[in-house]
Amino acid sequence: MSSSAAARSTENQRPLTLEKLSCGESGSVMAINVDTELKKRFFALGLKEGSHVRVLRRAKFGGPIHLRVGTSELILRLKEASCICLASSLLAPV
Repeated sequence: MSSSAAARSTENQRPLTLEKLSCGESGSVMAINVDTELKKRFFALGLKEGSHVRVLRRAKFGGPIHLRVGTSELILRLKEASCICLASSLLAPV
């Protein structure tokens, strides 16, 4: 097995999280692994298990990402985005 194939196989073993998506990619939220207060805040903004998210923009140098959740738009730090697990099947960019 080549090193790139091994890297992809290892990559596939880790859960897909929101901060790994590129601009235009989208997915469905499976789990949100944050504290209770932040989870309540996300829920109030429409970000919850089963919701559909799309990455609109990404800031340079590890800055926040701009998302669309339903009809709302959110901006999340990568730290919070890394706590949001997505379903493995992504929709293709539009």
